[in-house]
Amino acid sequence: MYTKRTQSNNSGLSFFRHRQSTFKIRNFKRLFNIIVCLLFLFALSTNADAETTQGSDYQTLNLEDCLALAGKYNPALSGAREKIRELIADYQAAKSQFFPQLTLLSYYERLDPHRLTSSGITPSTQELNNDEAYAAITGKQILFNGGITRYSSQAAKKGADAQRQDVLRTGDAVAFAVTQAFYLLVEAKENLKVARDALGQRRDFLGLTEAFFKAGKVTKLDLLRAKSQVSEAEQAQVEADNALRLAREVLARTIGLNEHAEVDIRGRPSQEFAPAPDVDSLWGEALKTNPEIKQLSLEIEQSRDLVKAAKGGYSPEVSLQGAVGTRHQNTGGTRGEWLAGVFIQFPFFQGGLTEAQVSAASSRYLQALERKRDRLNSLKIDLTTAWKNLENGRSGVTEARQTVATNEEAYASAQTLYRNGKAIGLDVLQAEVDLTSSRLNLIKYAIAYEIARAQIRQIVGSPFFEPFGQSDKGGREK
Repeated sequence: MYTKRTQSNNSGLSFFRHRQSTFKIRNFKRLFNIIVCLLFLFALSTNADAETTQGSDYQTLNLEDCLALAGKYNPALSGAREKIRELIADYQAAKSQFFPQLTLLSYYERLDPHRLTSSGITPSTQELNNDEAYAAITGKQILFNGGITRYSSQAAKKGADAQRQDVLRTGDAVAFAVTQAFYLLVEAKENLKVARDALGQRRDFLGLTEAFFKAGKVTKLDLLRAKSQVSEAEQAQVEADNALRLAREVLARTIGLNEHAEVDIRGRPSQEFAPAPDVDSLWGEALKTNPEIKQLSLEIEQSRDLVKAAKGGYSPEVSLQGAVGTRHQNTGGTRGEWLAGVFIQFPFFQGGLTEAQVSAASSRYLQALERKRDRLNSLKIDLTTAWKNLENGRSGVTEARQTVATNEEAYASAQTLYRNGKAIGLDVLQAEVDLTSSRLNLIKYAIAYEIARAQIRQIVGSPFFEPFGQSDKGGREK
């Protein structure tokens, strides 16, 4: 009886331990599953945050918002900024030649003990050393190398400064491209509104013409003309809608957003159209503030320094060199050594290397001069063209406003006369066409004015969103 009770207790204990181990395994599995789920959710949230950076919907952007996003996401501007770091590294590399160069030198070699001595005689009684080890620290300080280090470092520094101006130039170009895309989207939205209004007008006229046709007041030709005008208006609306989609895509790509970002803007063409200063005053300001002109000038200075650096190859190199170390030989033991002196290296013959380098540097210098001269001519033409477009747009807006007012009155009169039977349907249709065309022209001239104004600001190098003639507050040096 005692034995059975013991066995029963043991079996119960083992069953309890089995239940306990099973409970631990189940809890471990649940905990493991919870951890996996949390990690998965964290990964999803991280990806979602990364995607929402550019995958968000930008539905209420004004021009300032678009320019701010372009400054953050445009790849051309980001690449230009990154280029500065590369050129600064080149400057640091060129400047490093001003400092001494320290080198740790160490070697071990085994020699033939029966080798010839410096006198050409093989020793017969005593073998020469056959093991040698050497360890030393060597140093070299260039004292003079014809200005190679000096002019190379100056050229590298001016290259970095030129790249900073290139960042400003790229920023102006991106700002103009974004501004142009913004106003083209504004134009597309305004054109779509005009197309919808024109379609509504022509559908109303078609309904009136059908009623007159049933009453026998107009001919079938008038009804067909009204239907034709409705079809043309529907096609114009389809084209305007497609142009709007394209303009949105162009703006998103110009800003630098990814393909999943949806862009829409708020804004209308300006209602004030101030004249620009004369071309000569604008050109004089551009010569002082345009970052591309500054960049070209710095590149010319950089090329001039590179010519001087290349000519330094004709001069000898004078350096101070020294070494401190220890030499070990199996026959002579170990002993310390040192070396110090002034070394002169004169380029006696290099196969025309220095002459070719000077010729190449001189050619690049002349190319930089001609490139600046050519670019100045192009910029002057671009500035004159933009000024012309701005003035044409400004005067076109004035004329288009008068034409729109006249055509609105003509359209209202034609409708009244047609309802009273004193005008034909062709008069109303022509009034509709003239009114729609004048509204589109008003939008076209207003957008052309804004784009030309942005182009002038790009060429002059002045910041955006300021009236003409104000001083530069964008942190640029004049």
